[in-house]
Amino acid sequence: MLRLLILLLSVFMYVKAESQQWIVDYPYSENEMVCFTGGDVSGEYNYSVGFRYDKERDVYNPIALCFDSDGNYKDKSYHEIIHKGYFCYALGLGDGTAFVVARYGDDVKNDVYEKLWFAIIDTEMEIIREKRVEIEKPYITYGNTMHALKNDKNEIVVVSQIARHVSHEEDYNHSCDYVFYKMNMECDSLKCSYLKNTSLNSEISDFTTVPNTDRYAVFGNGMNGNNVESVFYIDGDLNYVSCDFIDDIDNYPNILRPKFMSVDHWLDENSFIMSLQSPIINGVSKWRPLVLKMDVDMKVIDMLSLDSFDKTNYVSQFRNMAYVDQGTIYISTFEYSDAINAAISNKATIYLINEDLELLGIKELEMKHYLNVLYVQPTLDKGCIIQGYIDDGERKQSVICKLTKSDFEISADVLEYDCYDVNVYPNPVSSLLNIDVLNVENEIVKLRIFDMLGRRYLDKDVIVENGILSIDVSLLTNGVYLCYMEYDERYCLKRIFIKE
Repeated sequence: MLRLLILLLSVFMYVKAESQQWIVDYPYSENEMVCFTGGDVSGEYNYSVGFRYDKERDVYNPIALCFDSDGNYKDKSYHEIIHKGYFCYALGLGDGTAFVVARYGDDVKNDVYEKLWFAIIDTEMEIIREKRVEIEKPYITYGNTMHALKNDKNEIVVVSQIARHVSHEEDYNHSCDYVFYKMNMECDSLKCSYLKNTSLNSEISDFTTVPNTDRYAVFGNGMNGNNVESVFYIDGDLNYVSCDFIDDIDNYPNILRPKFMSVDHWLDENSFIMSLQSPIINGVSKWRPLVLKMDVDMKVIDMLSLDSFDKTNYVSQFRNMAYVDQGTIYISTFEYSDAINAAISNKATIYLINEDLELLGIKELEMKHYLNVLYVQPTLDKGCIIQGYIDDGERKQSVICKLTKSDFEISADVLEYDCYDVNVYPNPVSSLLNIDVLNVENEIVKLRIFDMLGRRYLDKDVIVENGILSIDVSLLTNGVYLCYMEYDERYCLKRIFIKE
């Protein structure tokens, strides 16, 4: 595969822009916290939804914002309609309106949310249509991991975790079940299905349609019972079909604890692009962001690591992929120094890639205080909106900013070159690995080999003779590895190979 890599002075390249198109520090009072947990583009507008937490009353109220392309916005709190509750998801409908999902409860004195509220709102923040649903007993809603999508029949499908009814939410068993709702654009109910979870886990990280089929895919860690991340499928009637696990040691060893899988786009009915974070073991436990091209059997077709292997801080993410088109995919991450004292870091990083998993540019956002990036959403002009909150150690304040592709443009100081298409053979390999390297002859090339945890197994200079680079990998343990090549003071990410 021809990979265009952009490097600036050292390891992975980045364009550290000093400004963005616009930024909004959403106002809040001394006795409250504001957080936005979802959003989407709809026509010329973008929506953000979340909650305003009143510390004195200990009550959550749902709020929503609608932005135009210049960052002007209208906002509204729906506390008069929902006295206790918050928005969990927003789905742009393409005509300027948005479908929103909220969980709510009637009793403000307890932590139980036994109902769901579905609504379509317009750019004036008015409710066009709404539907209230009470969860069947003994269930109540759980967490904010709700997702919604629109299928090719112009129907809206929603999935939510549900838990057994107890007095306080922190006492729930994290093994929840699921409920699915299908409705038309008038918010009339078409189908409801409760699905019993067979796993000890039940996290939902994404919910998508499978193109050219009558199926939906739920990504997370439910329906397996063995603490492994998975995807399970349901049919058009919202019935369970099957489940596949990310557990193939030979295909991607030690990526058995991926978190926050985001699948914003299917290439076809057989493959999709997925971002996630995976653990690295290099003295201490850390995480790194990855983008994988996967098939429906959860096998890795291609991989792009978005972090240098020697990074000392943790990197994390949440709902972090925004697919615009083949050449414009945004991935957002945030960095913190350790899992306990996260407030000492203040950097978020947004990557621009394409469908071929070529890294096109990077934008870093520096904040005065710790920035927790919650999600990224596309804009009509092929830019993106980054949603997060600033934490100064005492309070949280939401921040929303817009970037366009011009913020990722490469400056004159950035060197650009092609990584030549290579043929790696044999693959799988047991001893001698050969790499065809075009246009490089009798040159010294620095070769580095890493396993899928980021541990370096080889770092040496080799000579390319007759257009072929040969390396003995017989001492490597069986598994999957990544080759990195440095030539003329530049890095080149090569293909994955399997040692057997």
